[in-house]
Amino acid sequence: MGKGLGAAGRRAVTGSDPATGRVRASAAVCASLVAAGLAVPHGRGGHHSHYLTTEGRRLRAELAASGAPPDAAQPVPSPTTGSFTADDGTGRLPPVDPARRAAEVASAWEGLLQIRSVLADGESALPAPWERERVVHAVALALEAAGCPPARAGSPGYRVTASAHPDTAEIAWSAASPADALARCAELLAARGWQSTRHRTRAGDPFLLTSPAKR
Repeated sequence: MGKGLGAAGRRAVTGSDPATGRVRASAAVCASLVAAGLAVPHGRGGHHSHYLTTEGRRLRAELAASGAPPDAAQPVPSPTTGSFTADDGTGRLPPVDPARRAAEVASAWEGLLQIRSVLADGESALPAPWERERVVHAVALALEAAGCPPARAGSPGYRVTASAHPDTAEIAWSAASPADALARCAELLAARGWQSTRHRTRAGDPFLLTSPAKR
């Protein structure tokens, strides 16, 4: 796979967005990836974005595992360069301008819906395979895109963390009496392809276990 693909094409594959698979490259490079079955266009009126196919993602993983640069004369772009990080409410992201953040979240969510559509023959109701692989990121993005606030110092909100269960995230609310807020989180996530069940810790604190909804 990838044989005959030029250095620019390999750079485009390895430099694609690690979450959505969106390719940032010239029209000629994108066309070569489409011809090779490694990417698909999505959009209307000539304003296409290109996303890696399953084969393209497999090639990206192979190139990353090999550690071989696609072009000895030019470094491989970092897969994280320019990528979006969802706010999981754990305080790891620095404060940013609210308007700028809202635009970034909207763009990331739109990209997610596009890649869902590309991989599921036009359907975007259920999570894509990459969301299952990055469930904390995907659930946090769904909540943030729905307008639900992440936890902040002195401000209540959701916290999304990894769960011991596969393909599942744990959601807590950083305020007293969080049951209503978590119920709202569950509703918002259900509308975006995720199912949630309610649980309590040994101390009695409520939380959600969230996983991809079934068809």
